[in-house]
Amino acid sequence: MLRSALLLLAAVCILPDEGQWLPTQVREMDWDALKKRGMVMTRDEFWHPERGGVLSATVQINGCTASFVSPTGLLVTNHHCGFGAVSELSTPEHNYLRDGFAAQDLAAELPAPGVVASVLKRIEDVTAVVHEAQAKAKDDLDRWSITQRVTGKLIADGEAKEPNTKCSVAAFLEGKEYHLYYRTQIRDVRLVYAPPRAIGEFGGETDNWEWPRHTGDFTFFRCYVAPNGDVKDYAPDNVPFRPEHVLKVARQNVQDGDLAIIMGYPGRTQRYKTSRGVATQQGYVFPRRLDVLTQAIAVLEAAGKTSETMALAVADRIKSLANVQKNAAGMIFGLGHNQTVEQKRREEAQFSEWLAADAERQQRWGTVLAEMVALDEEEAATIEKDTLVWFTRVLGDDLTLLTTMAMAAAASSANADGKVPARLLKMLGDPATSADLDILQRPMLGVLLGEALAMSKAQRLPGTEDFATDAGALLQQSRMLDSQARRELFEGGRDAIQQSQDPLVVLARAIATESQASNQRARARAGRMIATGQRWIEAQEAFRGKSFYPDANSTLRVSIAEVSGYAPRDGIVYTSRTTVQGLLDKETGKEPFANPKALLAAAAARQQSRFFDPKLGDVPVCFLTNGDTTGGNSGSPVINGRGELIGLNFDRVFEAVAGDFGWHPARSRNVVCDIRYVLWVIESVCPCPRLLQELGC
Repeated sequence: MLRSALLLLAAVCILPDEGQWLPTQVREMDWDALKKRGMVMTRDEFWHPERGGVLSATVQINGCTASFVSPTGLLVTNHHCGFGAVSELSTPEHNYLRDGFAAQDLAAELPAPGVVASVLKRIEDVTAVVHEAQAKAKDDLDRWSITQRVTGKLIADGEAKEPNTKCSVAAFLEGKEYHLYYRTQIRDVRLVYAPPRAIGEFGGETDNWEWPRHTGDFTFFRCYVAPNGDVKDYAPDNVPFRPEHVLKVARQNVQDGDLAIIMGYPGRTQRYKTSRGVATQQGYVFPRRLDVLTQAIAVLEAAGKTSETMALAVADRIKSLANVQKNAAGMIFGLGHNQTVEQKRREEAQFSEWLAADAERQQRWGTVLAEMVALDEEEAATIEKDTLVWFTRVLGDDLTLLTTMAMAAAASSANADGKVPARLLKMLGDPATSADLDILQRPMLGVLLGEALAMSKAQRLPGTEDFATDAGALLQQSRMLDSQARRELFEGGRDAIQQSQDPLVVLARAIATESQASNQRARARAGRMIATGQRWIEAQEAFRGKSFYPDANSTLRVSIAEVSGYAPRDGIVYTSRTTVQGLLDKETGKEPFANPKALLAAAAARQQSRFFDPKLGDVPVCFLTNGDTTGGNSGSPVINGRGELIGLNFDRVFEAVAGDFGWHPARSRNVVCDIRYVLWVIESVCPCPRLLQELGC
């Protein structure tokens, strides 16, 4: 069991700030050492396996984290986590994204499209069930398929026996452990408060992943359920959800060295990847992401300039891609600056020496490093194809015509009768499928086509060898811009699609084929990793001789940290906190450094605010901690030793982006929006008195 395998190790941990710890592991930490750092809560107050605790106020929401901050279902998360919903609710007449939104009563709260809040109920260890099934596998792909079937059945059985429940199974330590998660998934989530974009995204992409920051990255939602407590889609008679655990807002000011506990759902780390695997990411994947996404963002920005309606339509896409783009730049910088590959090579050499020193170790794990490297070599052999497939998925929303054709080609290939499903035929016959061709789809196709044609000959998509690099020329040669011609061709099914020499059909067919092949390769590698990876983790545990935390996988984790500045480069030292004065110093009157007039007015009188910090000499805006965070931690509540909310995690510094592959004590810093800045904005800038009252302020 994960508990038995890890808790003893965690108990001897000396509380490094590295680590995305499971709740059970935190309970087994040295609590006396935690008290010396400022912990006031007891283990049971923080989290109890049966009764929950402060940690239980943490919620997963649309790939981000949120937390309950009132007994009537009030949630707080990041502005960028609610960006899509606020954007979709906005119109040119009511532009909540630009102007902000404040519901002055429950009736004014707006249903937030697409927002779902997942509240954890409990966790079951299902390792024995999964391992028993995996033992019957005939090969790697069969092992993967068996794992999918048995976990799928566990999920279905769990949901069937409990109403209002969504289940999922998470694997830990390369499949060494499996846990079944039970969650209440609340679908009626409503927007309560969002600051103007100029506050919630102050600094824009210029400041993204940077320090110092002055961003009010917060938004409030509320969860609603049926009057009897059942989960229900939006309905006027739904009532606020009553969570069992909520966070209280801290009244004390944050100081350097203060204990800061980050609770959330970090998405994915790769801390135990080999040097070969990291080298592939550093040398190929991240550089290609940076280049292609930079081009894609330019296309979207140009499209957004054509009308306000289009600007609202592409705003969320630009923000999403820009985040990944700058992440790629940070990965390239951080992996190189931290010499991650070289460090891993040194560790692997030490590991090999450790194995060679003991015959029993050699017999048990002697080949495991070579097996892991072989898996990563296999991945590198098709990385160009796999990366292109990733681009087709990431950019697919802006390539509706090509994406729909590729889906139809894949469906016809998979169906026994070779026919394209009626749903896809209807889409192909719809003129809207080729809408925004000149301002969006044509230039985005040019981006994708340029990447496809730049691939090495060994990995080039079949049929594209003689393609022109100009998307306009390719489209001129195609009949697929005509909706009737599209439908007629695809109505012919598999044979017609396979025989067509129309360049757009050839490209769609190649993408469909390669996407399927990429999926098969990934599944086979995952099946092999189930066997090889477990031995690798066992060997690493024995070799490192210290507490092990599993890689992040979107399950509930805890990072123990403290408020701390850092030195990013030689001769530069950053303090841990920023203030409204720093925000005013950045003011230019132009995006992304144009503050709302209401903020500038409030700033002039801020010394009279109750959120003015006398020691700091200003109203605080953001602070740094040395927490171990990654994507998915956006919106994570940051609490003090009393379990009180002191801020909202929303970013990492540029030097820490590569932390997905390894935490660095000197450079791993995460950026937190100070809760006092949140309250100051709600009180003095965009007032909402009833929200302050609900927060106990």
